Amino acid sequence: MDDHGGLSAADLLDLNRDLQSSPTVRLLAATNLGLYSTLMDRHLSGGVMAETELVVRLERDLHDLDDDQSGLALIKTWASQGWLHRVVETRAERLDQNVCYLTQDARRALDFLRGMRRQDTIATGGSINGIAGRLKQVAIRVGNDPARIRKSIEAEIASLHQELDELDAGDRPAPDVTDAYDEARAIALQMERLITDIGQYGTMIEQATAALDEPIDSNVTYRDRQRRMYADYQAAWDSQGRDSHRAFLRMINDPDQRAEFEADVAAVADALPHLDPALRTVMAGFFELVGHQIDEVERIQQRCAQRVKRFTAFGTLEQSRGVARQLNEAIGAARTLLKTSLIDSRIDLELPLARHAISSVGALSFKIGDLSNPKPAAAAEGDVDLSSFAALTTQVDAPAMAEMINSALPVSLPQAVAKLDNAYLGHVIVLWSWALKQPNDAAAKSTTVRFRSLDGRDREIAVPDLAFTEPITAGVAQ
Repeated sequence: MDDHGGLSAADLLDLNRDLQSSPTVRLLAATNLGLYSTLMDRHLSGGVMAETELVVRLERDLHDLDDDQSGLALIKTWASQGWLHRVVETRAERLDQNVCYLTQDARRALDFLRGMRRQDTIATGGSINGIAGRLKQVAIRVGNDPARIRKSIEAEIASLHQELDELDAGDRPAPDVTDAYDEARAIALQMERLITDIGQYGTMIEQATAALDEPIDSNVTYRDRQRRMYADYQAAWDSQGRDSHRAFLRMINDPDQRAEFEADVAAVADALPHLDPALRTVMAGFFELVGHQIDEVERIQQRCAQRVKRFTAFGTLEQSRGVARQLNEAIGAARTLLKTSLIDSRIDLELPLARHAISSVGALSFKIGDLSNPKPAAAAEGDVDLSSFAALTTQVDAPAMAEMINSALPVSLPQAVAKLDNAYLGHVIVLWSWALKQPNDAAAKSTTVRFRSLDGRDREIAVPDLAFTEPITAGVAQ
């Protein structure tokens, strides 16, 4: 075994290459690292900021620094590099407003730079004693030597009794300020790192859903992406990041724990005036800074929920299967037509069945046997059978659509489609199938409605001008 846990040189090289491509390392290696870190630390280390306000602040600092860059261009650059979240806020206080906040990768880079500026170190005069004491406590808890455990407990009880006796006698010895400074500094450094790491759970679920918006070519791709999403979600669910997120959420929402924690911070700040100002600020604003991280996780969860909804609820799988069925039916119909309409005699004219980008059986050479004008094509007869699309009811928010229709009766099918904020093909098909079950005129006129395709483009489809006159029952909507 070598010095790197049994990893080969190739494996270790792959891991280091992955780190090299991470946003954190790219920020640390940026040519303008000094300028970027200065502006990020000044304006974004505290949490979320409205984009318009951030642009104004960046422009002011850039002017003072004699830099001709644009604040908005700088924001776009940071967002494209993975250092800044630039999203539309949906909360009441900033409804439909662009907001910006640093990603976890950028926060880690800033933490590293702050530590270098302060020349952070845990190697102090009392550090070895603290390490030895904590290591002993862990060894006793995980060990199974009853005699040693009893000796440790009795020694701790005797020490506590002695401290109580000194307190009753009014003989309180002065604390060792050096050890107190060392311990407070170590706690503040840990708090600074925790503020960044608390958002790790959000980063994991963001990565679990990042690929859901990419185009899907086949059902196999859909299946593999779905399985990967569930596996990544399970890893995030089982991670220490989620446990930390829940623990901090409980502590922040408990007024007693929060009040006690803030009282301890005030006591330390009052008794240790020479503690580093930056670390003192971290301790004093710990709950507020953690609160920003909790809010960031909630925003990530909202974005991921929308991705999952688009991925599963808007008929992605059904549309993929539908396209495959339509292609197979079209190819079968074309082969049948060629068998009945063409004779097997060659001329120097080739007719391709499909473009080169689509798999086909090649090209046909044929000769027209009957030179008379062909008969006009007859219109197809029959009704559209929507029964095969019944499964789409479970892939859209059917109860919400049924409630919307029931509250607006009477309403036509095109009007019902127009009431949807983002109508996808699955929504149109489900509404159409419901409308067919309503009492309507058999000769309803055709009307064109618009819907959004999964590629983000607007599409049109002709539907009959049916009307909803009776409430949608719970059985249909489910």
